[in-house]
Amino acid sequence: MDKILNRVSNLILLVTIAASYLMWVVGIGTKTTSFIYDNSVYLLVAAIALVLLLKVRELTKADWILIFLAGGLFLFYTLTSSMRHSNRFINASIPLIILFLLCFKKTQFTKLDFGLLGGITGISLGVTLYRIYTELPKLVPADAIWKNSNKLEAIWINTNTIGMTILLSVIMLTILIKSFNIGYFKLLVIPIYIVGVLAIWVCQSKASLGALALFIIVDNLIPKKIMKNNYILISCFSLMFILGPIVFYAFSKSDTLNLFTGRERIWAEFFEKWFSSIQNMLIGMEPFTASWKSLGTHNSYIYVLGNYGIIGYIFVFGVLLYFLSSNIVKKINLSSFQISLLLGFLAICVQSTMEETLLANYWIPIVYSFVGIALQKTEENPLK
Repeated sequence: MDKILNRVSNLILLVTIAASYLMWVVGIGTKTTSFIYDNSVYLLVAAIALVLLLKVRELTKADWILIFLAGGLFLFYTLTSSMRHSNRFINASIPLIILFLLCFKKTQFTKLDFGLLGGITGISLGVTLYRIYTELPKLVPADAIWKNSNKLEAIWINTNTIGMTILLSVIMLTILIKSFNIGYFKLLVIPIYIVGVLAIWVCQSKASLGALALFIIVDNLIPKKIMKNNYILISCFSLMFILGPIVFYAFSKSDTLNLFTGRERIWAEFFEKWFSSIQNMLIGMEPFTASWKSLGTHNSYIYVLGNYGIIGYIFVFGVLLYFLSSNIVKKINLSSFQISLLLGFLAICVQSTMEETLLANYWIPIVYSFVGIALQKTEENPLK
């Protein structure tokens, strides 16, 4: 019976990941993808509720504390919605992240599940590459595709979204392939790296390109044995979460530091509004939009400060660190597979300095599957 419940739970989690990819690979202009996009919060709540219901007998006191914390945060930000001019979708983001990670923690992926995940990810990458190959030449002259001048707002959807889809699928797919441990099969990651970099380049998605390059270098050149106890990784995440807002504020105020993206101007206006009220700083303010154009913060960390304040920032990144450091408490060394997954999430956190990826409800299934799967597996080669 436990195996059946675990199988159903795993399939539910895989469906959420597939649905998230479907929106960006197909676009949100169809009835199906538009429905998923508009109702992403409700669908994710339903999936999480089903998984936790199936696993209710396995929930520990620590798990129930996380569930009550998620509920308390949703209630708190719902009660303060009128003060922050917020909505139920923003209020639900942090609780959904906490509960989604808990779902992964209570399930156990098998070889079949990893095979299905590899299939979902591989199909997403393949279809995305095909669509870029067939649709981009219609918008950009063939001799200008590789030039910086080919920057478009959208192909079939926002180009930064396409870049993010490629980033996530390349990282997950190559991690899974390397875990198979089948002779020369691992060499397949090389052409995947290459086509991923080239595809993101033609989309001109600089944040995703930088994050993918970082992952490729770190995952392949740094010996895994120095990160097996997770202290180095936890230190990296901690520094990013703690120092991130300080660094972004420094960029917003500096006349010499330049990211060549225009983000500094957005952040400068944001911090001016955020610092104008103690309430804004503690529990958040109305969703930020730049005065000169309909632009959000374009930064996950600043987005959290703006919508949830310092209190929300402490909770969301505190809980993330709690999950990320769980192996330290248990004194269990990380496997190479887990290290690669966490390095993939680190690359996503880097990309999130330029986009609101970490808190976007429709990205949650894919983004947090990296951490969720890392919480499950301890084998060196889970697909062997």
